[in-house]
Amino acid sequence: MRRYLKRTRHWMILFFLTDAVFVFVTWIVRREAIKYMSLFLSLFTVFALAAGLAVELYRQRKSEAALLNFLEDPNDKTQEILFAQFGDSEAVCALGKRFLAGKSLANEKTVELSEYREYIEAWVHEVKTPLSLLTLVCNNHRDEMSPYVYARFCYIRHQLNENMERVLYYARLQEEHSDIKFTRFRLDECLAEVLLEYQTFMDERRIALSQNSRPLEVVSDRRIVLFILSQLFSNAVKYADSREGRISVTMESDRDKIYLRLYNNGEGVLPEDLPFIFDKGFTGSYPNRQKATGMGLYLVRKYARKLCVEVRPVSRIPFESGFGMELIFVL
Repeated sequence: MRRYLKRTRHWMILFFLTDAVFVFVTWIVRREAIKYMSLFLSLFTVFALAAGLAVELYRQRKSEAALLNFLEDPNDKTQEILFAQFGDSEAVCALGKRFLAGKSLANEKTVELSEYREYIEAWVHEVKTPLSLLTLVCNNHRDEMSPYVYARFCYIRHQLNENMERVLYYARLQEEHSDIKFTRFRLDECLAEVLLEYQTFMDERRIALSQNSRPLEVVSDRRIVLFILSQLFSNAVKYADSREGRISVTMESDRDKIYLRLYNNGEGVLPEDLPFIFDKGFTGSYPNRQKATGMGLYLVRKYARKLCVEVRPVSRIPFESGFGMELIFVL
């Protein structure tokens, strides 16, 4: 309404000036008719403006509908309707053509991205097959290897598997429809599976583990929760104290939430780095962490949000120094 009045104010001014001229002429020619002429001109002006407003609003709604239909489904038919509605406007024609070209390019990029994700997933699965075979062969011939060689092999296998999982989950992150399956499972059993996976790594670095878990159930995606716990535990092990490494895992619950906390006694995180630990590619200010990818906590935050799980750093830790992370599951 306001836009219409603002756009047509010059016509309204012209209308009122015309009425004023007619009233003035009537006053000069025949003064006794000025009353009826003023009433007639006032009614005519009101009806004319109302009719113009109705027509303008109808045209505006029709134009908006044509534009919205074109934006929702850009094709030759909706483009033809759009051009017919706006006339031979060169700006609208150029805009429509550019939008169709951009839409076509976006569709091509979407297809390319989908093919890229499919290739990454296929590559990861192909690499995992020989890696699993090598693990099986190594376990069957463990007695033939020295403890140091076996530990080295386990460390390399674990690092390769962790990096491949990270690449796989990063490739899946941009999917429009995530493959999330919510089931009920024991969180303590899920945690035990992750701890078992890192046992060799902890033994090699002589890291002491203290655990206080309870048999608690959650409803979430077990596969993604395993990945999140694996990333958090990887950081805890990696950045624990190099001489006397210690890791603590606790699990608590109240009426509607479960709190899983993971601590280590390493250098911790500098206060100025704390707001950025979940940013993609952020590695912090410590020189010994510059070779890290900075993708672990980024993926943890992204997938935690998909599961409606809160993840945050812990301010109080049970060690003199170090860092802690907390996962909060809503029951």
